[in-house]
Amino acid sequence: MSEAQIPSPAVPLKVLRATFTAAGEAACAAIALFIIFTTLFGKYPAEAQYATVLTLGLVAVFLLKPGPLARGGVVTVPDALLSLLLVLGAVGTGLYYLQNYYDIAAFREGIPNQWDLLCYAIGTIVVTEAARRVEGWILVGIVAAAFLYMAYGHLMPGILQHRPMPISNALEVAYSYQGIFGIALGAGVDVVLAFVILGAAIRVSGAGDFFNFIALRATRGMRSGPAQGAIFASTLFGSVNGSAPANVSSTGVLTIPMMVRSGFSARFAGGVEATASCVGQIMPPIMGVGAFIMSEVTGIPYATIMLVAIVPAFLFIFSLSTAAVLEAQRRGSSPDDKSSAVTWTSARTSQSIVLGAGFSTLLIMLFSGYSPTFCGLAAAGVVVAVALVLPATRFGLRTARTLLVDGGRDGLSVLIACAAIGVIIGAITSTGLGIKLNQAIVSMGDSHLLLALLLAAVCSIILGMGLPTAASYLMVVFVAGPSLIELGVSQLQTHFFVFYYAVLSAITPPVALAVFAAAAIARENPVAIAGNALRLCAVGFALPVIWIYHPEVFLDSVTLATLPATVLTLASLIVVIIAFNAAHIGHFFTRLSPLHRIALAFGSVVAIYPAALVQLAATAIVLALLGERILAHQRLRAAST
Repeated sequence: MSEAQIPSPAVPLKVLRATFTAAGEAACAAIALFIIFTTLFGKYPAEAQYATVLTLGLVAVFLLKPGPLARGGVVTVPDALLSLLLVLGAVGTGLYYLQNYYDIAAFREGIPNQWDLLCYAIGTIVVTEAARRVEGWILVGIVAAAFLYMAYGHLMPGILQHRPMPISNALEVAYSYQGIFGIALGAGVDVVLAFVILGAAIRVSGAGDFFNFIALRATRGMRSGPAQGAIFASTLFGSVNGSAPANVSSTGVLTIPMMVRSGFSARFAGGVEATASCVGQIMPPIMGVGAFIMSEVTGIPYATIMLVAIVPAFLFIFSLSTAAVLEAQRRGSSPDDKSSAVTWTSARTSQSIVLGAGFSTLLIMLFSGYSPTFCGLAAAGVVVAVALVLPATRFGLRTARTLLVDGGRDGLSVLIACAAIGVIIGAITSTGLGIKLNQAIVSMGDSHLLLALLLAAVCSIILGMGLPTAASYLMVVFVAGPSLIELGVSQLQTHFFVFYYAVLSAITPPVALAVFAAAAIARENPVAIAGNALRLCAVGFALPVIWIYHPEVFLDSVTLATLPATVLTLASLIVVIIAFNAAHIGHFFTRLSPLHRIALAFGSVVAIYPAALVQLAATAIVLALLGERILAHQRLRAAST
């Protein structure tokens, strides 16, 4: 055989990678098809439903994501063999769990046999490695710490000590309905994946581009227009996709350069995009599927959750928009009116019809009482049907295949993360740590509720770092939630409190995934962007504490008797938001002196104190300071003319 005829080692490896990709994409499509089929024709028992989806998700992750033996992110033969071994482990444990679940539940719960333990051990390892591939080492470290705590926590001192738990019991907790197959995975399978499919349908039909278009169209001609367009677009798109980093990556490639061209600094532009991508997840009606998960966990109707989310979301968006206006004034930015993206075409008309039909279907069905999963898939079906009718959005079989693949692949991160944090939730509940932490927070709250709230907020942010919002919220709410409820905070306020900080963990250092995504686009130091994002998001960090002391912010309990207090509080908060943003930007019509900035910041903090007279007095002082700056600006203009 001549040298030219000898097969190159790269050829079989290339075929292997292509085979892995095809098989992984098939597993992703199978997830989407399974969710569609079971939603339309009836779901299987929970253990079968969750085990099937999780097994398909694990297979997809191991075939599509490179493992620890890859070189430069490229699959090698040893890495491929390891991935195949993990695929066998995922399929084997999934099938064993399905076949033996009823026997385990009826006869062997608490006394697993050797085969059960082998399944539990392999299954937990497989899920942990999949979590490492989709979310990194931070989540793996927390899962490992949770498992070790179950096994060896009896050796720890003080509040952390618990009764001895054999490793066999720890494995059983990890790989059971208390752990991996628990409420977190259930929320992912039962709620999140349906809306992932809806998001994929909007994207592949091209209708998602309408978010950027309408944002640019609405803000064209404004001095802060590029920043306002970024806020508008990211908020709209972020509400659907439910991932701040993914939202930054999709909309930031347009909005960040646009802001920089109009005079904003790259670090400010990156901060605006990262923060706006978080805002989308707290904006009704979808809230990045947060509203539906919250309804599923609490039993509170979706309509109530959406209603109470309106005012906090408005205040958050208003704060970010105000900061953009003041920064544009300070820099003397000019609008970017040269963009051709704001031209209305027949394609834009088609996109608006597709989006309008999809969201109308979603809201009408939700308020008619259908399950969120069915509503999400029905809306996806309407999006696809209308898109196929209109020439500008019509797609073929190849795009339909992409829709199914993306409908499964886009949900892998949340699915695997939810399975992994099940181990953490199982450790917290089975060892009694959750009760002890709740007691510690409650005892702190007995002397000062604010300290308890701050501790719960820090817990939410730290545990949520590096996780998808849904997974972060589900993990933290079982740690910090019960203690806040015991302190007299309502169930809805508590869940929103935890959810907001879970969202904000995406921009909180040191992980700050949304910030790193923005930094890559802006080509700016991530630390500088993180600083701007935290500054822009300061009101967002304060909002959960504000609504605990001012429950009138939540509109679900507003009556004619409480309406004046609600209006007064909202008016005061709007003034406070303007003043606080003026203080940290350093500009309000004219440049602010350090004394003005300190006075406005201090007045803003005092104005949220839960006492009507203090609130009125501080708001009046802040208004007087802002009014004086307006008069100073008018005097300067008169003098210059």
